[in-house]
Amino acid sequence: MRTAKDLLSLVKRLLQAEQNEIVSAAGFLIVITFATKILGMFFLTLVAKEFGASTETDLYYLASVLPETITNIILLGVISGSIIPIFINIREKEGETKFWHSFNSTLNISMLFFGLLAFLAAIFSRQLIPLAVQMTQNTHNLSDMQINEVVWMMRILLIPQIILGLSAFFSTWLNIYHRFIIPQLAPLFYNIGKLIGVAILVPLMGGSIWGLVWGSIIGAVLHILIQIPLLRHLNFNFKVLFIDIYDKNLKRVLKLGLPRVFSLGMEQIALIVDSLIALGLTAGSLTAYQLAVRLISLPMGLFGTNFAIASYPSFAKLHATEQKVKFSELFFKIMNQIIYLTLPMAVIFIVMRVPIVRLVYGIFGGNFDWDDTLLVAGIVLFFSWGLIFEGLRTTMFRVYFAIHNSIIPLFASIFVVIGGIITGILFSNYFSHFNQISLQALEFNPNYFLSKGDGVAGAAGLALSSSLVFTLEFIFLFTILYKKKVIFGVRKFLKSLLYKLIAAMIMFVACFLMAKLWEEILNTTKTLQLIFLSISTIISSFMIYIWTSYMLRLEEADLLVNLLFSNLEKLVNRLKKKNVQEG
Repeated sequence: MRTAKDLLSLVKRLLQAEQNEIVSAAGFLIVITFATKILGMFFLTLVAKEFGASTETDLYYLASVLPETITNIILLGVISGSIIPIFINIREKEGETKFWHSFNSTLNISMLFFGLLAFLAAIFSRQLIPLAVQMTQNTHNLSDMQINEVVWMMRILLIPQIILGLSAFFSTWLNIYHRFIIPQLAPLFYNIGKLIGVAILVPLMGGSIWGLVWGSIIGAVLHILIQIPLLRHLNFNFKVLFIDIYDKNLKRVLKLGLPRVFSLGMEQIALIVDSLIALGLTAGSLTAYQLAVRLISLPMGLFGTNFAIASYPSFAKLHATEQKVKFSELFFKIMNQIIYLTLPMAVIFIVMRVPIVRLVYGIFGGNFDWDDTLLVAGIVLFFSWGLIFEGLRTTMFRVYFAIHNSIIPLFASIFVVIGGIITGILFSNYFSHFNQISLQALEFNPNYFLSKGDGVAGAAGLALSSSLVFTLEFIFLFTILYKKKVIFGVRKFLKSLLYKLIAAMIMFVACFLMAKLWEEILNTTKTLQLIFLSISTIISSFMIYIWTSYMLRLEEADLLVNLLFSNLEKLVNRLKKKNVQEG
């Protein structure tokens, strides 16, 4: 009993303690995010089993687009673009009292604006949904009853988004105080709520898609509840409806945040356009696209986002204290770590896309068939290289916000939107003329870019478009930082990047050959043999990547190898000690 109490006390201290070391904090976040993503993947697996890639799920994802858009534009725009660097500065230079004064004003004015937009969206949803369907030249032949259902789904889905918006502010406040674990646990509990929806509510409601909607509400409530104990422990001083419109710091937040809001607004428009383009393709295309996006987001969420979250306060503090050299060193350290970890993930998704998709979404059978597997896997193929740059852009944006520059990211976002819409339409038109997503099945015809076909592969063009524009965006943002002399030592970074690419190419060859070998030996229609093929190939090729990068003397490989061996040594010593005690 004493041991249980000690363990509980240890966990409590860990959750309440500051996480000041970036790598250590990122490590905790990666573990938590991995668990969150696994639950998210399991949720999608159950959705795929219950509904497959169908018109019904297309409509559910369509209903989700606008609520999620409003949240991302308003709250994430203000939070990620303004609060952390400015409020760290306020705490250090003006004290806690002024900090709370300005924080409450920012929180309340943001939530009021958010609530107003949500109200307007609910009111005008009756006009927005039919307009969206009409814009797509939709091939689903939706009835008035189906459109009415989407309208009400969208209205109800605004509720969890409002809850998540408030919870996002709480998470940001905890991040300012270097508490990262609890805020990162919140999405895990959100996914638990969604799992309740698909695993319990959907069967109870006779297989209705509405079970997913109510599950989202449960998840949002859990998202905010998990943070409340730590907020109370740290004396979170929230004043409802307190707004000081004359507060100079509020004006600073809005000045920096509004360009970010506009930037995110542009990006969300691009996402909406992508969803509408996918909806206008063959039935199930939007669902297949969303499933591929969520699968490929796993490594992005694990590495890019978590390193960005953990390093953001440090970037802001280094800029505030004018430590330019340390700022640049930290930048390249984070960039190298993200690239080192995402490169092998890209290789794995390129080579192992079909078995991964089959195992994640089709392992339980149901309505997710082999054609759905090939369609989603093909979309994943074109997302794969872009995931590296998608992972990097999160940190890159936060670097700009840390130096109080939201204009350059705004221009980058405008490019992403315009470029993404143009290339998205052209590439989706081209791929829609094919029923397979493979190099062997494709043929070049300039006319295909200008007209839409009736093939099932159209959504792959959207993935290719995203990867292309994110790559160009990263190059643009990186170049500006270099030209403005915010970062130094680019040559060393490029040399390290070359070595990483060599290690990744060797891994690619090894992964491809091992997968082909196992396919000749094993019966991959059997689930257990498919699992063995996937796990053995992924682990073996990843070890080859580590070994190759270690031989190339990459700093990231040294850290990883030392970490693995030190932990292994600790485990061996612990076992030896236990054996001695028992003997």
